[in-house]
Parts: sequence; C-alpha cells; structure tokens
Amino acid sequence: MSARSGDTRALAYLQREVTAEPPQETPPPPQTGDRVGSFVLQDKLGEGVSCHVFRGWDAARSCPVALKILNWANVFDRAAAMKQLRTEALTLSRVKHPQVVRFMDFGFDPRWPYLVTEFFEGRPLGELLRAGGALPAGWALHLVSQMADALGAVWQAGVVHRDVKPDNMLVGPNGSAKLIDFGLAMSEVLQAGRTDISPELAGTAGYLAPEQAKDAGTVDHRADIYSLGVTLYEALTGRLPFEGKNRVQVIFQHLSSVPVPPAQRAPGVPPLASDLCLWMLSKDPADRPQNHTELRQAFDTVIGR
Repeated sequence: MSARSGDTRALAYLQREVTAEPPQETPPPPQTGDRVGSFVLQDKLGEGVSCHVFRGWDAARSCPVALKILNWANVFDRAAAMKQLRTEALTLSRVKHPQVVRFMDFGFDPRWPYLVTEFFEGRPLGELLRAGGALPAGWALHLVSQMADALGAVWQAGVVHRDVKPDNMLVGPNGSAKLIDFGLAMSEVLQAGRTDISPELAGTAGYLAPEQAKDAGTVDHRADIYSLGVTLYEALTGRLPFEGKNRVQVIFQHLSSVPVPPAQRAPGVPPLASDLCLWMLSKDPADRPQNHTELRQAFDTVIGR
C-alpha cells in the first residue's frame, strides 16, 4: 500500500487508521539495490536509533528521493514505531515551504514501513560546525534566518517541530537550507485526540527549551524559537551556550543558567546578532520573539535589509 503526494488519496490514506501488522520475524536490514515499495535503494545516507536513511530512485517520477525506513533491530515496540512513522508522515504532509523537505510518499513494504521525501543534495549544518567550528556571522545569520522562515510555515500548519538543531538542517552547495526530520513533531490536530496527561520527554538536551525540558507535550512554537536560538549561538561561536558531562547537567543549565553573550565568546560577532540570540534564549517563552513575523523582522534588522 502506498500514498502519493499530489493525490487526494494520499492524505486520506494517512489520516485513517492503518491495519498493517508489523512482521513477527525480524527482516534483514535494507541494503543498496533493494526495492522498497516502488523505489530502488541506491546509497545509504545514515542510520539512527530507529531508522535507516537511504537515497533512492523513484522510477515513476524519474528523480532521486530520500527514504526513511524503520530499523526493526533497534525497535522494541514495533506497533508503536509504525504508528510514530505514520504520524511523522502525516505531520510532514501538512507543511508546504521551499525550506522544508517535501513529503512525497508513505507506505508499508512487506518488510518495512517507509517514509519518502524529496532528496536534497546537502550536508547537515551540524556536520559543518563540527568540522570547521563557528561560521562567519553573515553566513550564520543567512542560514538560520532561512530556518526561521521554514519554521514559520511549520507553525502556520499547526505543528511544533520540537527537535530544531543543526543536525536537522541540510545546507546545499548554493547556500540554500532545508529543515528535515519531523520524528518528534507535535501537531495540534493530532494532539486533539490525546488522553494521556503524563509529562512527555522529547528533544535533544543541548537545544532544549526550559519548558520543553519540563513537559514536551505542552509546548508551543516558542520552544522551537529557543532551539533555533541555540542553533544560532552555536553557528556564531562554534559552541553550545550550555555544556555539561551529561544530559541532566545540560538541562539544568537550560532551566537556570544565563548564557554568556555570543559577542563575548567569539570576537567579531556583531552586537545586534548577539542580542538577537539572547532574546531567542530567554527562559520565559513570553520574553522571546512571539511569532514568525517578529523573528523575521529581527533577522532583517540584524542582517541589514
């Protein structure tokens, strides 16, 4: 079974409850050359805890695609993992913006569930920062401001990304950037049916907004603004605002410590860029930029548009 973007059946398929059952036996991991649904796997791009990521070929559209395929070997609750991937596909299908990776397909191969997006030729911003440290201020502002626009579209669609960080931003050779990985995203529409009230843990410690550290299930788009502020801080200085020996130490600092201004950590960071970063890193969500319009205006002022 498969859902094609651009076809009204795609969203109908994603929105209804899917009855496919996870395999009882653990299938072998996908390999280059395998056919998954109607796609041929060409190159392995990476592997996370729960998923494999491949570049594939879509013969119907005659174009490369990116496929996210569940890694059964590392999944304890297979039914829950399938539901999560479907939720990610449904969430991503709601967002349309040039700086957000485009949803294309979702389906169940007899061996693995898979999510298909456009293939974007680029490297993760996190990889670039780890390799070369801080970026020139103008370049950092250019890339992060593109992500502010991407997130504006995400929020307009009623979605909070909840995992904004450099590793989830691809930078192309022409300087264009794309936001990826909606595996932790939260949608207003999908949250409406929630009945659980226990605090939820989600996100990456180094980029976690204080309120998200307390309960990721109750945050709004301003948590993404905080995480984007951490990303800007790292791009400007080559360092995270808060560092520690473990996740708990880092989270405690997000909750209680005041960050050193970027301009003090890295000579050459413009004062306005440093101030914008600190504004985005305000502990209280009410003290940060409140929406995309405020954030875009602030970036334009700093960049000098």
